Amino acid sequence: MRKLLVVLLIAITSSVFAQDPMENIKKFFSREGYVIKVEKGQVLIDMGRDQVKVGEEFSVFEEGKELFHPITGKPLGKERKKVGEIKIDQVEDNFSRAKVIKEEGRIKVGDKVVLSAKDVCYEGSEEGFFKISSVVEGIKKGSGCAYTVKEFKDGYGVEFLGSPVAFYSIPQVVKQQIERASLRDLRLLARSRLIKALPSIPISADVGDLMGNGKEYLAILYSGRVEVYELLKNDIIKRSTYSLPAGSAVNLVVARVGKEDKDYIIVNMISGDKASSLILKMVGDSLVPVKTDIPYIMGVLDKSKPKETFVGQSFDFDNKFGKVVRLSFEGDNLKEVGIYSVPRGFRIDSAFYYKNYLVFTDGSGRVRVFDGSNEVFSSDESFGGSYSYVEVAVGSAGKINYIFNPRGAVGDILGFKVAYVVKNSAGIVQRFLDIVKYSRGDIFILDEERKDIINFKQLVGGNLEEAIQSVIFTKDGRLLVLTGRTGTIPIQNKGELYEIEIRAL
Repeated sequence: MRKLLVVLLIAITSSVFAQDPMENIKKFFSREGYVIKVEKGQVLIDMGRDQVKVGEEFSVFEEGKELFHPITGKPLGKERKKVGEIKIDQVEDNFSRAKVIKEEGRIKVGDKVVLSAKDVCYEGSEEGFFKISSVVEGIKKGSGCAYTVKEFKDGYGVEFLGSPVAFYSIPQVVKQQIERASLRDLRLLARSRLIKALPSIPISADVGDLMGNGKEYLAILYSGRVEVYELLKNDIIKRSTYSLPAGSAVNLVVARVGKEDKDYIIVNMISGDKASSLILKMVGDSLVPVKTDIPYIMGVLDKSKPKETFVGQSFDFDNKFGKVVRLSFEGDNLKEVGIYSVPRGFRIDSAFYYKNYLVFTDGSGRVRVFDGSNEVFSSDESFGGSYSYVEVAVGSAGKINYIFNPRGAVGDILGFKVAYVVKNSAGIVQRFLDIVKYSRGDIFILDEERKDIINFKQLVGGNLEEAIQSVIFTKDGRLLVLTGRTGTIPIQNKGELYEIEIRAL
């Protein structure tokens, strides 16, 4: 009991002294420093990498005499006279360079510089807007400003020119070091909200910072093309299209595998009877191939460590999935850098890391979870399945449809870090006639209760009346699902993009 009281006391104390996000936001928009050097058309200030960003503007003031209260005698601050405006164009560790964009006097060493944040927007609730308005003068609702303050469930984020620059958490009682409920104890309800009808069946999809501007874009793989979309709250807007070479597209991965400060698109394809994949990148608003004819199905198993977990697996009609190698991509040079150790039955099409666990769906449809070489979970029923497939020759005249599985995703539910896994149920015609057709798609949640103890449960309400082709968790906490459906004739084939909202019952 004494131990519990101590933990609660620590939690309450931490909550009391936690910094109010409104105070932090006020400090963010009140940043100031001093001029330390003046050159021709340039000014150096004493604010470094952790205080300013390239493109930010500051007003420069000449400070005068100290002012004192006539009754109390307390200092009230110094008189200020504006002498110019500057814009940051180079940031170092401990100082920054700025160019003079407006002169109203002579700027000199020792002058005060104050952030000039005249264009600030807010996205969030009415309550949040009321709070923010009390600390940020002139803030307005909407988007499109130089600065945007965004409300999230656990705090407030600040963007500058579309890139995240700060996040301030809402103070919460520190989680007690006592046993809490696990996902095994919770009943979760999912609701799907349609965002966009797609022109045809999506083979695969992923998100990433394709432009290098800090924003996530949605890349969708169709049978003969890749399309890139800008993600909005209730819509998507197409930005680019790339027509694929001859072959069968099987899946797509977006990750930072190269040297540039942005993500690349890995498109996995089968040409003839073996893998022949390619890597694309965005140049302006165009998708450009940087490497083609790659003899692997590729994946990035952990996006937080893209270069360490960038791997390829051989594939051909005779042997199906084969050896796995680690890959290195620099410039246009893709090379093998050694064998990547994986368990028997490993398939890269569905593989990803959840915490320290390697998760994939094997050839028999079982979801398997490994901690190193130790298998800690295997599903009883069959998972995976999608409209991503190739026709594989069997014998002299026959053929079968070899189906690729959708990759899962890692995200959060109510403070729990979980993995989302897809199960698509085959229709009767597929089971008896080998025609690829699905009647239902479900999302399952994989959760670590404690080390090597895995919970696996279906997300209630997460089923859709079509195959789930991709499940994606965005950096701003959205769970997106892309589905596919076939009709009696090809022109009836279509896809849809949903956002899944989850709450506890």
